[in-house]
Amino acid sequence: MSDKRQSLVLLAIFSFGFLAMGIGTITPAIATIGGAFPKVSFSTLLLVSTIPALISIPVSIIGGSVAGKSVRYRTLVLFATFVFSIAGAIPYFLNDFTQILLARGLFGLGLGLIMPLNSALIFNLVPSHKQASVMGINGVVMNIGGIVLQLLGGLLASVNWNYSFLAHALGIITFIIVLIFLPEPPKAELSAGVAGAEKVKLKMPISVFGWGLLFGIITIFDYPSLTNMSSVLLTIKANAAVAGVVLMFMTVGGMAAGAVFGKVFQKTGRQTLNIGLVFFIVSQIIFSFSQSVILFIIGEACLGIGLTLGMSSIYMLAGASVHPSQTPMAMSIIVSGMNLGGFLSGYFYAAIMEPLHVTTLRFQYYFGTGGYLAILVFFVILFAMKKPSLPIDPAVQSPGQ
Repeated sequence: MSDKRQSLVLLAIFSFGFLAMGIGTITPAIATIGGAFPKVSFSTLLLVSTIPALISIPVSIIGGSVAGKSVRYRTLVLFATFVFSIAGAIPYFLNDFTQILLARGLFGLGLGLIMPLNSALIFNLVPSHKQASVMGINGVVMNIGGIVLQLLGGLLASVNWNYSFLAHALGIITFIIVLIFLPEPPKAELSAGVAGAEKVKLKMPISVFGWGLLFGIITIFDYPSLTNMSSVLLTIKANAAVAGVVLMFMTVGGMAAGAVFGKVFQKTGRQTLNIGLVFFIVSQIIFSFSQSVILFIIGEACLGIGLTLGMSSIYMLAGASVHPSQTPMAMSIIVSGMNLGGFLSGYFYAAIMEPLHVTTLRFQYYFGTGGYLAILVFFVILFAMKKPSLPIDPAVQSPGQ
């Protein structure tokens, strides 16, 4: 593949990844939407944000099981982008809250396919020696997409509540780019040198489910750093505008980590995951005791660094353990773990805090510190017991080489 062609393929992959954090597009408009529907309870109002995440869990699993097999990658990617754009914008035309929730459920169909397919395309279209660097840059693009879509959603919400949904229509640009420049990844066959390869039915390694579980646990621990940050900042007399600035630095940290992930992963391999966990721990310690906005900003930046290093490492380690034809399903399992962890986080902490009669929200950061520390100790021991090289089978090489 020529350099120019490869660049256009990467443009298509990155433009697709740009939409991956689109679930947060209408987050700045939640209060405005609530004002338009005063009879809707706050818990029901939040379904506008949570329903797409719930729908995306089974959709990502189904999509991962058929991608590149019974359904072409390009078909799924174009479908996901089209549904993201159209279903995401449909609530602009609606005034019934139930109908809006139905549209958000439809939006979840597209959203659930984007993140796992985005990662799978990297493993199936990019040469293996470039995958870590591309994964890191993709993380930067995802964070930029999250910023742009949230800012656009907030700006449009200042005009009227329903205008915020129009921000999803930005995905039409991605649809056009993908339609023109994204090739269908070649069928990933087992090496011809493997005896009876055509008879082999590949099984998903247990480790992939372990990575999905890990991502779910990490998400449970990091969600309070997003959802409760504005409430915690109120205790130090910081208003909602300051909270918005603080939260933005998680994305800044994520972008910085994404920019260097390729080089860091090349030098440290799977230890990159442990480096990410250290940043997670530092962020939780800062959130637990800080009385300064500046320290909270540093904490959010550390959280963003930890999330990008951790997430990208998990993708790389999982991708290295499976055949390229299995990567869509592997990525779907991992993303489903993340989405499920985000959904369960609030219930998890409520189940712990209510029986103990804990009222301080900082308890979640104390718990997160201990949780991340336990995970770090586990992986330090686990990696010390294993050989330093990644478990890449010679017959399991990217077709992009």
